[in-house]
Amino acid sequence: MRERVKDRPFSILYLSRSVNEAVTLRSQLRNQGLQASVNHAPSLEEAVIQVGKSVPALVVLDFEGHAGSLLDAMNHDAAAQPLFSGLPKIVLCDLNDDTQILPLYDMGAYAIVTSEARLMPVLLRELVAAQTAEDANAFRRQLASAEMRCQKLIDGSSEAVAYLQDGLHIYGNRAYLDLMGFNVLEDLVEEPLLDRAIGESAARLKSFLREEEGTDEFELRTEGGDKIKVIISSSKATFDGEACLQLFVSRKQQNSAEVEEQLEFFARRDLLTGLYNRNYFFDQLHERLEVLRDDDSEQGMLIMLDIINHEALKKLVGTTGVDSLLTEYGKELEALVGGRGLVARHGAYSFLVLLGKSDVAQGETLANSLLGFTKDYIFTIGTTSATVLVALGLVLLDSNSPQNGMELVVRAERASSKAAERGTNLMELFKPDLRTASDQEMEESWARRIKDALKESRFKLAFQPIVSLQGRREVNRFEVFLRMLDEEGNALRPMEFLSRAERGDLMGAIDRWVVLSALKLISESLRRGEKVKLYVRVSEQSLRDNEFGQFLMNRLASVRLPEDSLIIQVRAELAGYLLKHLEMLRDTIAPLGCGLLIDGFGEGAEPFRLLDHLKTREIKVSRTLLERFSQEAGNQAAVTKLLNESNAREIEVIVPNVEDPATLQLLWPMGVDLVQGDFIQSPRDSLEFDFSQF
Repeated sequence: MRERVKDRPFSILYLSRSVNEAVTLRSQLRNQGLQASVNHAPSLEEAVIQVGKSVPALVVLDFEGHAGSLLDAMNHDAAAQPLFSGLPKIVLCDLNDDTQILPLYDMGAYAIVTSEARLMPVLLRELVAAQTAEDANAFRRQLASAEMRCQKLIDGSSEAVAYLQDGLHIYGNRAYLDLMGFNVLEDLVEEPLLDRAIGESAARLKSFLREEEGTDEFELRTEGGDKIKVIISSSKATFDGEACLQLFVSRKQQNSAEVEEQLEFFARRDLLTGLYNRNYFFDQLHERLEVLRDDDSEQGMLIMLDIINHEALKKLVGTTGVDSLLTEYGKELEALVGGRGLVARHGAYSFLVLLGKSDVAQGETLANSLLGFTKDYIFTIGTTSATVLVALGLVLLDSNSPQNGMELVVRAERASSKAAERGTNLMELFKPDLRTASDQEMEESWARRIKDALKESRFKLAFQPIVSLQGRREVNRFEVFLRMLDEEGNALRPMEFLSRAERGDLMGAIDRWVVLSALKLISESLRRGEKVKLYVRVSEQSLRDNEFGQFLMNRLASVRLPEDSLIIQVRAELAGYLLKHLEMLRDTIAPLGCGLLIDGFGEGAEPFRLLDHLKTREIKVSRTLLERFSQEAGNQAAVTKLLNESNAREIEVIVPNVEDPATLQLLWPMGVDLVQGDFIQSPRDSLEFDFSQF
């Protein structure tokens, strides 16, 4: 062990009352051929001064029974702690009792030496450990410096290089971003490379990434939707100190065997401009629409760019000149769009752009870039120069879009025409005209509005109290109503958006939002010491959906509500068609604090036959029986009969639509307990009501 430290100078700080021990230790080390320097410190204050000037390899404490207090001071003294933290500390003492020795280790002692004869081997061992740690830190700094130099070379390399961790991108240089069609690194980070693999390449790429080293050929799809064949070489590496996989990626070079594929490539291109032609563009558009149809989170953008001064250009530069202009201008457009999308020639003087992944803001940003370029673009032929005036039409693509690509292009044409009517070098986002829009366009528009409202928290709840005329105030009851705000913050009529949501299969998402919001309110009330019972309506679409039942069960299990804190209201006519399904749902959610209520109860010859099968404990009287209640004796008799039968069955009855004092005066002597209506209080935005007034 002595051989490992004899060629390297080192220093030791020796804390003791007498300098003699430090001198003796220095002599012993020098006699063994070690380049040792032993500095003496009679106190912690002097030790702090010496360590502040020169950091020793290790510290020896020879203060007998005071070693513990010294170690404690090194750990907690404001001046000493930063200096001594991490320094190896050897304690010399005459202790043999573990109850005294073991606490010294807890206070930071690396070794406890109870005999001076053992000091030298322990000292040499700790010196070797300290020098090894110092070497390791030096190597780490060298490695970090080398990696930084390599990273700078990779950043500027023309070869595409990427780093992956667990299959996810963590870095790609400029050449790789350009190859894969990304503008900035942030768009690439955390994206799985496997998602880019096409066809049989996916399975091979998955195995390839597990091997950590190798070279193989794969077919990938760029961000803009292009298919490219690449050769990938991989090797193990580190990035920012983390183990990862380094990839070198290059396009596969063509050979004679690919001539047929090259011919097919040209079949996709417009012969004049070299851009993609209409047929290939529509094929790609249809593929993208199929992906969007099954994924609500994905969006794309279709852009029509129309040259609106083509007649003036033809007079200025001639037909041949216009052809040259279209070729040059089209290539510039393709370069601007890059890997983000496809550019195709559409009509004689128009182009189409398909952005595979883009929301409205991103599409408008690109459109502004195209307009900015066009404003500065000057075409020159011979001694004649010409400028281009355009109009852009934008169409959002998502799961609500029609699968007919031609219909979408027609919309883009309508939007570009509208932009042209307003002026030159302007753009217009397609929106249905309420006066002329088709039913399909209106349904699409409403579906997007509803989805946006969910994303932007523009759905709100309103609450109407249900009061007890018998003075039962152990729980505050409210029926929950749904409200949607438009883009300007104005409330829409429920039937205006609910019917659209039902036709667009969006009620499931809305019902989940209502349930989650209601559960949150109940939990918050319980934390405040208030017991609240909320009655919510759920659509037929959700009640028929087994996944909604599972969702409801999972959420209820996570919050653990008191009994009957949340009540699902089911219309009587619907319950008759869903008896088995509702029975299973009731049995599942009842132990979790949720129950069922039959709404609209009391119509028909034998309404209670429904309760013989679906044994719910609460009903709400049909609003039909409450129309003109104070004037209609027949309705009063029907409600009285319903109440008597319910009391016999121990079923709780809620009477809604109490709109005037006359109705309330008639209900009171009938023995009605729970009532609600605008006479009591119309729906409000909060759970606020003075139940003590009833």
